Amino acid sequence: MKINLRDLTLLTKLTVAGLTGCAFAIWMQWLSGDPAYRTIPPGPVFFIVVAVVVAFGARWWWTPLIGSLLGLLVTGGWFAMLPKEMLRLTHPGTIGKFAPGIFLGMLGQIALLLLTDVAGFAATVQNYRNKEQVAHSSKVVLRIFGAIFVIMGVMIIVTKLPADRYHNLMHLTWGALAIGASFMTVRLSKLFCVASGLFYLSLGILGLTIGDAAMGRAWQAGPMLLHTGDHVFHLVIGSIVLGFGLFSGQDQRYQEKLA
Repeated sequence: MKINLRDLTLLTKLTVAGLTGCAFAIWMQWLSGDPAYRTIPPGPVFFIVVAVVVAFGARWWWTPLIGSLLGLLVTGGWFAMLPKEMLRLTHPGTIGKFAPGIFLGMLGQIALLLLTDVAGFAATVQNYRNKEQVAHSSKVVLRIFGAIFVIMGVMIIVTKLPADRYHNLMHLTWGALAIGASFMTVRLSKLFCVASGLFYLSLGILGLTIGDAAMGRAWQAGPMLLHTGDHVFHLVIGSIVLGFGLFSGQDQRYQEKLA
């Protein structure tokens, strides 16, 4: 089944445009001498890859949700460091070498992130309502997010990007387990989604509840140091995975035979 990009819904097109625009906005800041990007930033590559997945994976109703998730992750990180990030809008000349590029890049990035957050979620809801059936969605979502987590985890280790090693190890382990669970029966994959969703939701709620308010809700969870952006991400991924575990494949009449 070939996908014609002209046949994509408006909301899906907006999601793809938002993801692609975010990549160019980050590159603009890098070219403007933003010290946050000392080397070629890998982030835009993820945005472009996800944009391609959303555009050419339109046969699957849930693909825009991946774009929305990536957007929400970056948006949460931006708000977690709001005072520092606002300097790029209020005093761009003190940040990089080319102030207009810093300002326009950051302004465009935030606007496009918000567009991606909303359009991706709305496109997913629209696609879900128009679907004929949801076949093995729990398996597919585990493979997609599992692969993303494994790839990102390995890249962080290989490129030595600044990240909490234990937090990265947790996501890397979950990604590997999720991929493994996706090849089990439908019943077990749904159970893994439910358990994972409850785990991540609990982690996010605890972080926002008992995290140090004076330090941006930073929480030392065992060996891991989690921040506000991490808590928001855990709430988002937890809600998505739990939802797939509870509601995916409800209208597939032959699901029990395959399980």
